[in-house]
Amino acid sequence: MTGPLTGVRVLDLTHVLNGPFCTMILAHMGAEVLKVEVGEGDRYRRIWMEPDAGRDGYEFLMVNANKKGITINLKHPKGKKLFKDLAAQCDVVAENFTVGVMDRLGLGYEDLKKINPRIIYASTKGYGESGPYQHVRANAGTINAISGWTWCAQQMAGIDELHTMGIGDEAAGVSLCLGTLAALYAREQTGVGQKVEVAMQEALLGFMVSSFHRHFEKQSVGGLPKKCADGYYALSTNNLEMSDENWATLASAMDRPELASDPAYATASARRRNRHGVDEVVSGWLARKTRQEVWDVLSSLGLSSAPVLSLGEVIEDRHIKAREAFVDVEHPQAGSVKLLAPWVRFSETPSRIERPSPLVGQHNEEVFGKLLGLSPDDVRTLAEEGAI
Repeated sequence: MTGPLTGVRVLDLTHVLNGPFCTMILAHMGAEVLKVEVGEGDRYRRIWMEPDAGRDGYEFLMVNANKKGITINLKHPKGKKLFKDLAAQCDVVAENFTVGVMDRLGLGYEDLKKINPRIIYASTKGYGESGPYQHVRANAGTINAISGWTWCAQQMAGIDELHTMGIGDEAAGVSLCLGTLAALYAREQTGVGQKVEVAMQEALLGFMVSSFHRHFEKQSVGGLPKKCADGYYALSTNNLEMSDENWATLASAMDRPELASDPAYATASARRRNRHGVDEVVSGWLARKTRQEVWDVLSSLGLSSAPVLSLGEVIEDRHIKAREAFVDVEHPQAGSVKLLAPWVRFSETPSRIERPSPLVGQHNEEVFGKLLGLSPDDVRTLAEEGAI
């Protein structure tokens, strides 16, 4: 593996999307991530897939790329010892079990730091490890609802029965990754590890700055995309700030050159006062033009605007292609899979996807042999005993 975290080893007990998104980013940056599963593996492998799909789903393939797959039965005495032996040689242990599970197994932070005082114990839960909701189970939909994300989306769309996109899992994953990196840096100064805790609910609140502005300031933020001849275009005329010279250019492009000298439109202050009139004029022009025609004009004026693209259009977008934002990765079951490449870029320690997501237990012999000195026969025996 390459990347700025080369040499960092992560023992990854996370599952579904919240925790694995954190360890995905760590793996992007070059950390050796050992994904621990038991039995048939992370239930997220086949989520949303047809029962007879015969392969892992896209979400699993994306967030588990670059990781090594091992199996350990944490309830088996020998499995528990294997885990502790690995923890002694790892920099980070990451988990997102419900509150109390790791402690009951004797594998919580207080237990592991006795084995490895330098360990960074990264933990994320729906509601954190304190407070009246600490034992309530959570998922993206419920966190969206109880964080106000769903309500804000309903208010903005003017629709009550709305299936909203949410980033609760991803927001918590990014936050846990940042916390883990900070803890690793602090360890370099002190030599001592620590526990990092992230609640999905609070992490999502942290990504709602504009929503809190609307709440506390009683002001709108941004605007709805506007209809074009071939779709929609994102441009907020409420904040249409441009030089008077550029306004004259836009007025000419809209076949309304007289607006450059009209007192109601000629200056920035006038346009702010007359924002409804500006919105009507610009919206009328947009409706007659294609997204590309509008993009050509507005991007040349230095305005913040963009066409609304479908996911298929995004993947084929010339800018995305030029930056090689997606890469094709070969998976033994799924074949060629197009994955988003690591989006945090480093000039001296480049990050990349070097291996597909692992099969269940794919790297047992490699990991247990390299780190714990076990032979292939030892590994087979542990499997027969139910320890892995």
